[in-house]
Amino acid sequence: MATLKSEIILCKNIRLDKSYVNVLDYTENQMLSLCTSNEHLVARDDDYSFIRTTGNIFTNFIYSQCLQANYIAFQNKDYSNKWFFAFIDDVIYKGDGNTEIRYTIDAWATWFDKWSVKKCFIERQHENVDTIGSNLVEENLNVGDVIEEQETTDESYSNEYGYWVGIMSGYTPNSSSSGGNNYSGIMTLNNVISGLDLFLFKITSRADLFNIILFIARTNDDGKIADINNMFIIPNAGINEARISQHTFPYTLGTTSMTCTYYTIPPNNDDVVFNPTKFNTTIPKRTSYSDFTPKNKKAFIYPYNYLFVSNNQGSENIYKYEDFSENNCVFENQLAISIGISGRIVPKNYKGKAMDYDESLTLGKYPTCGWSGDAFTNWLTANAVNIPSQIVGNVIGSVTQFASGNVVGGLTSVASTIANTIGQFHQASLLPNIKGGQAVGDISFSASSMGFTYRQMRVKTEFLRIIDDYFTRFGYAIKRLDTPHLTGRRNWNYIEIGSTESIGYGDVPSKYMEQINNACRRGVTIWHTHDNIGDFSLDNSIV
Repeated sequence: MATLKSEIILCKNIRLDKSYVNVLDYTENQMLSLCTSNEHLVARDDDYSFIRTTGNIFTNFIYSQCLQANYIAFQNKDYSNKWFFAFIDDVIYKGDGNTEIRYTIDAWATWFDKWSVKKCFIERQHENVDTIGSNLVEENLNVGDVIEEQETTDESYSNEYGYWVGIMSGYTPNSSSSGGNNYSGIMTLNNVISGLDLFLFKITSRADLFNIILFIARTNDDGKIADINNMFIIPNAGINEARISQHTFPYTLGTTSMTCTYYTIPPNNDDVVFNPTKFNTTIPKRTSYSDFTPKNKKAFIYPYNYLFVSNNQGSENIYKYEDFSENNCVFENQLAISIGISGRIVPKNYKGKAMDYDESLTLGKYPTCGWSGDAFTNWLTANAVNIPSQIVGNVIGSVTQFASGNVVGGLTSVASTIANTIGQFHQASLLPNIKGGQAVGDISFSASSMGFTYRQMRVKTEFLRIIDDYFTRFGYAIKRLDTPHLTGRRNWNYIEIGSTESIGYGDVPSKYMEQINNACRRGVTIWHTHDNIGDFSLDNSIV
C-alpha cells in the first residue's frame, strides 16, 4: 500500500481577498510560482496524509511561522497533481510544532484556468475599444453643476452689423422725380407666389433710413401710398447682395435735394436670392479640456461634455457631440424671407439623419414696421385732374340748356353735378391718413442679440476627476449580451454581470463555479500582475 504524501506551502503577503474584490488571471502554474517565490514563501512541508478541502488541517509548522502567513497552497500528489489555493482564516496553537490552520478554498485561483468564458448579460466592464462616442450607455452619475467653457455667437442675424428693410408694394417709382409703374409681374418669395414687388433698403447707419423715408414720400406724392402692403426687417444673412440690382431716384425733401437708393430682385432671380437663404454654422467638437485630461474617452460625451444652443429668445436645445457623424458639429441655417421673417438651424448628419429637422431650433420673428401716408393727397392725385373739366363741362351743358329754355332743368343739373363733385372732395378731405402695418419690436432685435448662441458646456473639473476615476476603476456601463473581457487592459479588467447570469462553464465543481459566478455578479477586478493589485494609479490603457 502506497504511503500518502501531500504537500503544504505556507505563504505570506498574498494580496488576494476571499470576498473576491480583487482576483488574478493566473494559471495554476503561475499561482504556484507566486506562492513559492522568495517574497511570499514562508515554509513548505510534504509530510502529510490526504488534505481535505473542508477547511482545517493540523500542520507541523511552528505557530510563529503561521502567524506570518495569510495564504496556503496544497497538493495531494498521490491522488492528483492538482494544486489547491486557500485563504488562511485562523491559526491555532496546539503545541510545539503543532499548529492548526483553518482555511477557505480560493475558488477563483484554484479553478481559474479550468473554465471558459461564455456570452452573458454584462452590467459593466472595461471595454477594449475606447474612442469618443464608442460607449454611449447612460451612467446615471452625479455630474454636479455644468460650466461654459467656450461661447460662439453667429453674427449673421444680429442688427449690430447692419440689416435690411423690405417693402412689399404694387407700385414702382421711376428714376425721375415723379411717376412710376404699377407692378404687373409675379414673383415667388420662398416658393410663395406674390403679385407685389419687393424693394430692399440696406441699413448700415442711421442715415440710411432716409432712403426709406424718401421712398414712402415719393410713393405718397405719386398717390400710390395705398399700394404699399407691408414693411419688415431682414437680417444680413437673408440677402444675397450679389444677386440684386441697385436703383435710385432724386427727391427734394423740404429744400434739400436728396437721392433715394434701393434694390430689387432682377426678373427670374427671386428663386435664387430667396429660396430660402441657407448657410452653415460649424462648431468644432471639443475633444480636450483646458485644465484636465481624462483617461477615459467617455468623459467627453453627454452629459459631461455637450453643445448647448440658444436662440436668445427663451428656447434652447442640447446637442450631443457623439451624435454628429462628422468631425464637426454642422448646422444649416435657413431663413424664410417674409413678413416677420423667421429662421431656424437644422443639425446635419445628426443621429443618423442627413438633416435632422426634429432637432431643429427656430429663431423668432424679426420686427415688422409701420408707415403712414396722406389719403387726401392720394385722392387728389387720382381725381383732382378731372374736377375742373367735370365742372366746366357741366356748366357749358347747363348754359346750352338755358338757351333752349330748359332753365330749371339746366340749373338743377349744374347744381347737382357740382354739389356731388364738391361733396366727394369734402369727403376725401375728411379721410384719415393712411397707416400701414404695425410697428412691432422685439427685445432681442433692440438689444442686438438676434441669432443663435452656441455654448460648449462641460462638467466642473472637480466632478470630472471623480467621474474619470470611477471609469478607471469600474469601467463603463454595458447593459448588453456579450462575451466579457477578462483581459485587454494593461493592468486590470473589471467585470460585473447580471444578477442571475453565469460567466462560464468547465471542469469545475458546481460549488466553486457558483462562487465564481457570485463574485462576477457582485463585480470583480481581475488583475494581470500580482504586485500591482490595488494600485489604480497605474496606466490601464488598452493593450
